[in-house]
Amino acid sequence: MRAAAVACVALLAVACGGSDKADDTGTAADTATTVVADSTPDTVALGGDFTPGDVQYRAVNLLDEPVDLYVRTQGFVEAFLVQPGLAPGAVSELHAPPVDGTFLVVEAGAGDATCVATCPHFIANLSVFAADGPTHTVVLYGSGDQRGSFDLWESAAGGSGNANEMVPADPSTGLVVVTAIALTDADFGLRLGIEGVTGCQLPTNLTNVLVGGNQTPAFAYSGNQASILLYDNQDRECTGAPVGGPFTVAGGAGTRNHLILFGSPGAMEAVILPMVGDVAAGGQKSDEERRAEAIVSISESLVAEVGIPPDQATCAAGYVVDALGLDVVFDGDQLVDFDQLPQAAVDIASNALAEAVTPCGIDPALLGG
Repeated sequence: MRAAAVACVALLAVACGGSDKADDTGTAADTATTVVADSTPDTVALGGDFTPGDVQYRAVNLLDEPVDLYVRTQGFVEAFLVQPGLAPGAVSELHAPPVDGTFLVVEAGAGDATCVATCPHFIANLSVFAADGPTHTVVLYGSGDQRGSFDLWESAAGGSGNANEMVPADPSTGLVVVTAIALTDADFGLRLGIEGVTGCQLPTNLTNVLVGGNQTPAFAYSGNQASILLYDNQDRECTGAPVGGPFTVAGGAGTRNHLILFGSPGAMEAVILPMVGDVAAGGQKSDEERRAEAIVSISESLVAEVGIPPDQATCAAGYVVDALGLDVVFDGDQLVDFDQLPQAAVDIASNALAEAVTPCGIDPALLGG
């Protein structure tokens, strides 16, 4: 399978010239009532040479300002820009810091990412700990001097009871974990209902806990999808008018979704984000998992066969996968034989790789440009 990906990438490298045209940041996660804006400036070069570790981070930007994302080493500090200008409401790609490094979020355009003391432009600087699991989703929230981050551990070892730690997937049911730390004017919490199901629903992982604050209650739903509604905390039967939703989550048994709320009751919005690595009942991979697998395969080939640095290769692979679409890249749960792609698909992938040159910071000479 990897040899096929190499063949495809080698073909792309020959077919593509360099491009100086900037493109969108790529595909952000599905959102509910949230429009993800274009957030890529065309004047900032990405990255540098570093070896990514095994722990990945993505940011959900619920601030009212764009941010730049870096990964850093510790000790002798080096910083590498991996995604500039992540817009409000947007979800970043997954980025892996160096082993024992950090994932850093700073004000867009602030620079000085190697700062080690008195760094007011830093919004989050999260150290990698293997015990917290291989995948992190970091919620950025607040404003002004009250900006903060909430690190959600999607696949931690388990058992800590920490609100950062997500419940494991359940092969018998779908789960949605609600994070409301960015929600305002809901100090006393909210109750959760599911459209078509009578009464308020109770979390599977917590008792006597409402939706709100830094709690991360998980709720089960039946079938392949559910429409989530939020109710005032005094509505103990969830029969009144909802104050948020409906927000539709999908995936079914064996999968988990983040439901990350922001705004305020009566004017509530949400980002819906599938957790990485979950497999639906019957063994079917989620779209998020298939996309991540394809990006890894193509990015490895871009590094090995074309010489593109790892962070730039991951960025470019995202463009290629999103341009082709998962229905082209996969046959069921298996990556296709890339060297058997029809010419029309090769042309699409070639154009996507060319479009990725500037926003991913790729040297056009590597692609023959």
